[in-house]
Amino acid sequence: MATDLSSSHAYFSSIPWTSRLLAAPNLRLSAPQSRTPKSSTEDSLFATTLATSSTIPHCIIYYPRSSASTDLNSLSILFKIEHGCNGYPHTLHGGIVATLLDESMGMLLQEITDKKHLELVAGGHAQGEIAAGMDAFTKTLNVEFLAPIKTPKVILAKVRVVERRGRGIKLVARLLQKKGLEEELDGELVECARGEGVFVTPRRAKL
Repeated sequence: MATDLSSSHAYFSSIPWTSRLLAAPNLRLSAPQSRTPKSSTEDSLFATTLATSSTIPHCIIYYPRSSASTDLNSLSILFKIEHGCNGYPHTLHGGIVATLLDESMGMLLQEITDKKHLELVAGGHAQGEIAAGMDAFTKTLNVEFLAPIKTPKVILAKVRVVERRGRGIKLVARLLQKKGLEEELDGELVECARGEGVFVTPRRAKL
């Protein structure tokens, strides 16, 4: 089940509280590159296994647009999570929680890479609409489980860069879920999980 930006946008726009998030002015919306199946089998977990009607059918990235000279250091992601990702009844599997935290950090790193690539294209130093790839891999991932994540429901991920040092970059990601019914506009967002990850760029080799 391949989903594109327009179908995910339509889905989240049909839910009052997520529609309000996406209606904020001057937002950039994008579909994660990791949701696109590739012949190399890269990203197969998120592009195929977790992109079905019973797992994670919809996903969209959003963040405020910035000027070319402004660094991108944070973004938000909406995920629609179905029963196929459960561990306990109506509860998201802890391994999938960790996967979403790691993947959310990777999405921010990919968006940073793509933004830098577009700046090079604008300056005549590169070609193409997207960067060829991102050579940063997870070194450490620490996860704190704070509350059960219920399914089928929407998860809001918030990710930010907290430190850059040499070939390493440290990020923090949080997974939040709305209390009560999805159809209600208002309601408390509860932080259900938090992750801190360090990604590194290898000196030479690529996977």
